[in-house]
Amino acid sequence: MTEPAEDLSFSKEDRLLKPEEFARVRKGGRRLVTRGFTLYILANGLGRTRLGLSVSAKTGNAVKRNRIKRLLREFFRLNTLLFPESADVLVTVKSHTHISGLSDLTGEIGGALRPARSGK
Repeated sequence: MTEPAEDLSFSKEDRLLKPEEFARVRKGGRRLVTRGFTLYILANGLGRTRLGLSVSAKTGNAVKRNRIKRLLREFFRLNTLLFPESADVLVTVKSHTHISGLSDLTGEIGGALRPARSGK
């Protein structure tokens, strides 16, 4: 019998959905800035890390915005351990971002989260 696989799903409970949740994280969260993104991180006390995405029309057309959101969700799903435990994370995409694939996200956001995860 094989070991059960790690749960790599991205369920509704893992998302910030309400406008007031976005506003709370944006207002009270610690801010990490990278070349293409601004991350706001705020403890939530829920025992799980949740993700919210904010991608404005300035980023590009709908195809480009949806691609960036898919890549961010996939990065979050595969790298949940990089994010602080029991926190709400809001990712705001800056206009004209340079992200073309998952490896770009791993380098940029992963590099910004490592010091935050260790508490430095």
